[in-house]
Amino acid sequence: MTQHPILVATDFKPRSDRAVDRAVRLARETGRELVVVHAVEDENETKTGPSLQDRVASVMPEDAGSYRCLFPEGSAPRAIAQAVEDEDAFCLVIGVARYNSVGDFFLGTAIDLLLRRSPYPVLIAKERPRTSYDHIVIGTDLSDASKRGVEAAVRMFPQAQLHLVHAFHVPYEAWQNAEYVRKELASAAQEQCDSFTAQLDVSPECREKMTMELVEGSPLTAINKTIRKYDAHLCALTSHGYGGWRQALIGSTVSDLLKTLTIDTLVIHPEHEKAD
Repeated sequence: MTQHPILVATDFKPRSDRAVDRAVRLARETGRELVVVHAVEDENETKTGPSLQDRVASVMPEDAGSYRCLFPEGSAPRAIAQAVEDEDAFCLVIGVARYNSVGDFFLGTAIDLLLRRSPYPVLIAKERPRTSYDHIVIGTDLSDASKRGVEAAVRMFPQAQLHLVHAFHVPYEAWQNAEYVRKELASAAQEQCDSFTAQLDVSPECREKMTMELVEGSPLTAINKTIRKYDAHLCALTSHGYGGWRQALIGSTVSDLLKTLTIDTLVIHPEHEKAD
Protein backbone atom coordinates (compact mmCIF):
# COMPACT_ATOMS: atom_id res chain seq x y z
CA MET A 1 0.00 0.00 0.00
CA THR A 2 1.36 3.42 -0.98
CA GLN A 3 2.22 5.76 1.88
CA HIS A 4 0.32 8.98 2.57
CA PRO A 5 -3.33 7.85 2.75
CA ILE A 6 -6.36 9.65 1.42
CA LEU A 7 -8.48 10.99 4.25
CA VAL A 8 -12.15 11.80 3.88
CA ALA A 9 -14.21 13.62 6.48
CA THR A 10 -17.84 12.71 7.06
CA ASP A 11 -20.55 13.85 9.45
CA PHE A 12 -22.84 11.00 8.30
CA LYS A 13 -25.18 13.44 6.55
CA PRO A 14 -26.17 13.19 2.85
CA ARG A 15 -24.03 16.19 1.95
CA SER A 16 -20.92 14.08 2.70
CA ASP A 17 -21.79 11.39 0.14
CA ARG A 18 -20.00 13.03 -2.77
CA ALA A 19 -16.81 13.44 -0.77
CA VAL A 20 -16.89 9.80 0.38
CA ASP A 21 -17.58 8.51 -3.13
CA ARG A 22 -14.76 10.62 -4.63
CA ALA A 23 -12.32 9.54 -1.92
CA VAL A 24 -13.14 5.88 -2.59
CA ARG A 25 -12.46 6.41 -6.27
CA LEU A 26 -9.20 8.28 -5.65
CA ALA A 27 -7.96 5.58 -3.28
CA ARG A 28 -8.64 2.93 -5.90
CA GLU A 29 -7.00 4.92 -8.72
CA THR A 30 -3.88 5.81 -6.73
CA GLY A 31 -3.49 2.58 -4.75
CA ARG A 32 -3.55 4.51 -1.49
CA GLU A 33 -5.12 3.56 1.82
CA LEU A 34 -8.48 5.14 2.52
CA VAL A 35 -9.04 6.60 5.98
CA VAL A 36 -12.49 7.83 7.04
CA VAL A 37 -12.49 10.54 9.69
CA HIS A 38 -15.41 11.58 11.86
CA ALA A 39 -14.87 14.19 14.57
CA VAL A 40 -16.71 13.44 17.81
CA GLU A 41 -17.77 16.85 19.09
CA ASP A 42 -20.43 15.57 21.51
CA GLU A 43 -19.56 12.72 23.87
CA ASN A 44 -23.21 11.66 23.92
CA GLU A 45 -22.85 10.66 20.27
CA THR A 46 -21.09 7.47 21.32
CA LYS A 47 -23.52 6.51 24.08
CA THR A 48 -26.71 5.86 22.11
CA GLY A 49 -27.69 4.38 18.76
CA PRO A 50 -25.44 2.51 16.34
CA SER A 51 -21.70 2.42 16.92
CA LEU A 52 -19.52 4.90 15.04
CA GLN A 53 -18.07 2.02 13.02
CA ASP A 54 -21.57 0.98 11.96
CA ARG A 55 -22.46 4.55 11.06
CA VAL A 56 -19.39 4.81 8.86
CA ALA A 57 -20.32 1.53 7.17
CA SER A 58 -23.80 2.90 6.46
CA VAL A 59 -22.43 5.80 4.37
CA MET A 60 -19.80 3.84 2.43
CA PRO A 61 -20.59 2.73 -1.14
CA GLU A 62 -20.81 -0.98 -1.83
CA ASP A 63 -17.54 -0.96 -3.78
CA ALA A 64 -15.60 0.91 -1.08
CA GLY A 65 -13.16 -1.91 -0.45
CA SER A 66 -11.02 -1.77 2.67
CA TYR A 67 -10.74 1.36 4.78
CA ARG A 68 -9.71 2.47 8.24
CA CYS A 69 -11.65 4.73 10.61
CA LEU A 70 -10.54 7.54 12.89
CA PHE A 71 -12.76 9.17 15.52
CA PRO A 72 -10.82 12.09 17.01
CA GLU A 73 -12.51 14.12 19.73
CA GLY A 74 -12.96 17.87 19.65
CA SER A 75 -14.19 20.53 17.25
CA ALA A 76 -14.36 19.23 13.70
CA PRO A 77 -11.88 21.63 12.05
CA ARG A 78 -9.19 21.14 14.68
CA ALA A 79 -9.71 17.39 15.11
CA ILE A 80 -9.74 16.70 11.37
CA ALA A 81 -6.76 18.95 10.66
CA GLN A 82 -4.79 17.17 13.37
CA ALA A 83 -5.74 13.77 11.94
CA VAL A 84 -4.52 14.85 8.50
CA GLU A 85 -1.21 15.93 9.99
CA ASP A 86 -0.83 12.80 12.11
CA GLU A 87 -1.48 10.56 9.10
CA ASP A 88 0.76 12.68 6.83
CA ALA A 89 -2.05 12.47 4.29
CA PHE A 90 -1.90 12.64 0.50
CA CYS A 91 -4.94 14.91 0.68
CA LEU A 92 -8.13 15.51 2.62
CA VAL A 93 -11.47 15.16 0.82
CA ILE A 94 -14.44 17.09 2.21
CA GLY A 95 -17.94 17.92 1.01
CA VAL A 96 -19.82 21.19 0.81
CA ALA A 97 -21.54 22.45 3.93
CA ARG A 98 -25.05 22.65 2.54
CA TYR A 99 -26.96 22.25 -0.70
CA ASN A 100 -29.41 25.13 -0.83
CA SER A 101 -26.86 27.36 -2.53
CA VAL A 102 -23.40 26.68 -3.91
CA GLY A 103 -22.30 30.01 -2.50
CA ASP A 104 -23.35 29.04 1.01
CA PHE A 105 -20.77 26.37 1.54
CA PHE A 106 -17.64 28.31 2.28
CA LEU A 107 -17.42 31.47 4.32
CA GLY A 108 -18.03 31.17 8.03
CA THR A 109 -18.26 27.37 8.01
CA ALA A 110 -16.11 24.59 9.43
CA ILE A 111 -14.65 24.17 5.95
CA ASP A 112 -13.31 27.71 6.04
CA LEU A 113 -11.63 27.03 9.39
CA LEU A 114 -10.29 23.69 8.16
CA LEU A 115 -8.72 25.24 5.07
CA ARG A 116 -7.07 27.88 7.22
CA ARG A 117 -5.56 25.27 9.55
CA SER A 118 -4.34 22.58 7.17
CA PRO A 119 -1.15 22.91 5.09
CA TYR A 120 -2.18 19.72 3.28
CA PRO A 121 -4.10 19.67 -0.03
CA VAL A 122 -7.84 19.86 0.53
CA LEU A 123 -10.23 18.57 -2.14
CA ILE A 124 -13.76 19.94 -1.95
CA ALA A 125 -16.07 17.48 -3.71
CA LYS A 126 -19.04 19.22 -5.31
CA GLU A 127 -19.92 16.82 -8.14
CA ARG A 128 -20.82 13.17 -8.13
CA PRO A 129 -17.65 11.27 -9.15
CA ARG A 130 -18.77 10.02 -12.56
CA THR A 131 -15.31 10.26 -14.09
CA SER A 132 -11.62 10.53 -13.25
CA TYR A 133 -9.75 13.82 -13.25
CA ASP A 134 -8.42 13.54 -16.80
CA HIS A 135 -8.33 17.32 -17.30
CA ILE A 136 -7.44 19.71 -14.48
CA VAL A 137 -7.73 23.48 -14.72
CA ILE A 138 -5.26 25.42 -12.57
CA GLY A 139 -5.64 29.11 -11.87
CA THR A 140 -2.27 30.86 -11.69
CA ASP A 141 -1.02 34.38 -11.08
CA LEU A 142 2.52 33.48 -12.28
CA SER A 143 3.99 33.91 -8.78
CA ASP A 144 6.52 31.59 -7.13
CA ALA A 145 3.77 30.34 -4.83
CA SER A 146 1.60 29.55 -7.82
CA LYS A 147 4.52 27.75 -9.47
CA ARG A 148 4.86 25.47 -6.45
CA GLY A 149 1.12 24.86 -6.52
CA VAL A 150 1.25 23.76 -10.16
CA GLU A 151 4.16 21.44 -9.45
CA ALA A 152 2.26 19.94 -6.51
CA ALA A 153 -0.76 19.30 -8.73
CA VAL A 154 1.52 17.52 -11.23
CA ARG A 155 2.87 15.29 -8.46
CA MET A 156 -0.62 14.49 -7.24
CA PHE A 157 -2.11 13.73 -10.65
CA PRO A 158 0.78 12.81 -12.97
CA GLN A 159 -1.50 11.21 -15.58
CA ALA A 160 -3.87 14.16 -15.96
CA GLN A 161 -3.64 16.86 -18.60
CA LEU A 162 -3.16 20.21 -16.89
CA HIS A 163 -4.55 23.46 -18.25
CA LEU A 164 -2.98 26.51 -16.64
CA VAL A 165 -5.07 29.68 -16.73
CA HIS A 166 -3.84 33.24 -16.38
CA ALA A 167 -6.29 36.13 -16.53
CA PHE A 168 -5.06 39.53 -17.65
CA HIS A 169 -6.91 42.82 -17.52
CA VAL A 170 -6.74 45.82 -19.83
CA PRO A 171 -6.82 48.86 -17.51
CA TYR A 172 -9.10 51.75 -18.31
CA GLU A 173 -10.27 49.91 -21.40
CA ALA A 174 -13.17 52.32 -21.75
CA TRP A 175 -10.58 55.00 -22.50
CA GLN A 176 -8.14 52.76 -24.36
CA ASN A 177 -10.13 51.30 -27.20
CA ALA A 178 -7.18 51.23 -29.57
CA GLU A 179 -6.53 47.64 -30.60
CA TYR A 180 -2.76 48.06 -30.45
CA VAL A 181 -2.97 48.73 -26.68
CA ARG A 182 -4.76 45.45 -26.10
CA LYS A 183 -2.31 43.61 -28.34
CA GLU A 184 0.71 45.04 -26.54
CA LEU A 185 -0.68 44.07 -23.15
CA ALA A 186 -1.59 40.60 -24.38
CA SER A 187 1.89 40.17 -25.86
CA ALA A 188 3.55 41.17 -22.58
CA ALA A 189 1.28 38.80 -20.63
CA GLN A 190 2.10 35.99 -23.06
CA GLU A 191 5.83 36.50 -22.51
CA GLN A 192 5.27 36.24 -18.75
CA CYS A 193 3.25 33.05 -19.22
CA ASP A 194 5.96 31.52 -21.41
CA SER A 195 8.61 32.35 -18.81
CA PHE A 196 6.45 30.86 -16.05
CA THR A 197 5.88 27.54 -17.80
CA ALA A 198 9.56 27.30 -18.80
CA GLN A 199 10.55 27.45 -15.13
CA LEU A 200 8.19 24.69 -13.98
CA ASP A 201 9.92 21.64 -12.56
CA VAL A 202 7.94 19.02 -14.49
CA SER A 203 8.81 16.14 -16.79
CA PRO A 204 9.07 16.65 -20.56
CA GLU A 205 6.04 14.37 -20.99
CA CYS A 206 3.97 16.51 -18.65
CA ARG A 207 5.13 19.74 -20.25
CA GLU A 208 4.23 18.45 -23.71
CA LYS A 209 0.58 17.88 -22.81
CA MET A 210 0.25 20.97 -20.60
CA THR A 211 -1.53 24.04 -21.93
CA MET A 212 -1.38 27.67 -20.86
CA GLU A 213 -4.60 29.61 -21.40
CA LEU A 214 -4.18 33.40 -21.47
CA VAL A 215 -7.64 34.94 -21.11
CA GLU A 216 -8.63 38.59 -20.92
CA GLY A 217 -11.02 39.23 -18.06
CA SER A 218 -11.51 38.23 -14.43
CA PRO A 219 -10.05 35.03 -12.93
CA LEU A 220 -13.54 33.56 -12.61
CA THR A 221 -14.33 34.29 -16.27
CA ALA A 222 -11.00 32.85 -17.40
CA ILE A 223 -11.31 29.70 -15.31
CA ASN A 224 -14.91 28.98 -16.26
CA LYS A 225 -14.09 29.47 -19.93
CA THR A 226 -11.26 26.94 -19.68
CA ILE A 227 -13.38 24.48 -17.69
CA ARG A 228 -15.97 24.50 -20.47
CA LYS A 229 -13.31 24.25 -23.18
CA TYR A 230 -11.82 21.04 -21.79
CA ASP A 231 -14.86 19.66 -19.93
CA ALA A 232 -12.75 19.58 -16.78
CA HIS A 233 -14.07 18.20 -13.50
CA LEU A 234 -11.38 19.57 -11.19
CA CYS A 235 -10.02 23.07 -10.65
CA ALA A 236 -6.87 23.56 -8.56
CA LEU A 237 -6.06 26.77 -6.74
CA THR A 238 -3.02 27.80 -4.71
CA SER A 239 -4.08 28.91 -1.26
CA HIS A 240 -1.59 31.77 -0.84
CA GLY A 241 -0.29 33.72 -3.80
CA TYR A 242 0.12 37.28 -4.94
CA GLY A 243 -1.73 39.74 -7.09
CA GLY A 244 -5.31 38.68 -7.71
CA TRP A 245 -4.85 35.50 -5.64
CA ARG A 246 -3.07 37.03 -2.64
CA GLN A 247 -5.92 37.04 -0.13
CA ALA A 248 -6.75 33.38 -0.65
CA LEU A 249 -9.05 31.98 2.02
CA ILE A 250 -9.58 35.40 3.61
CA GLY A 251 -12.44 36.69 1.53
CA SER A 252 -10.90 37.66 -1.78
CA THR A 253 -10.51 36.09 -5.23
CA VAL A 254 -9.93 32.49 -4.22
CA SER A 255 -12.76 32.62 -1.68
CA ASP A 256 -15.05 33.89 -4.42
CA LEU A 257 -13.93 31.11 -6.74
CA LEU A 258 -14.53 28.48 -4.05
CA LYS A 259 -18.05 29.78 -3.59
CA THR A 260 -18.82 30.06 -7.29
CA LEU A 261 -17.19 27.12 -9.07
CA THR A 262 -19.53 24.17 -9.51
CA ILE A 263 -16.87 21.51 -10.12
CA ASP A 264 -14.59 19.84 -7.58
CA THR A 265 -11.96 22.24 -6.27
CA LEU A 266 -8.51 21.38 -4.94
CA VAL A 267 -6.83 23.90 -2.64
CA ILE A 268 -3.05 23.46 -2.50
CA HIS A 269 -0.80 25.12 0.04
CA PRO A 270 2.31 26.27 -1.86
CA GLU A 271 4.67 25.21 0.92
CA HIS A 272 3.43 21.62 0.93
CA GLU A 273 5.86 19.62 -1.21
CA LYS A 274 4.95 16.01 -0.64
CA ALA A 275 6.40 13.39 -2.98
CA ASP A 276 4.88 9.99 -3.61
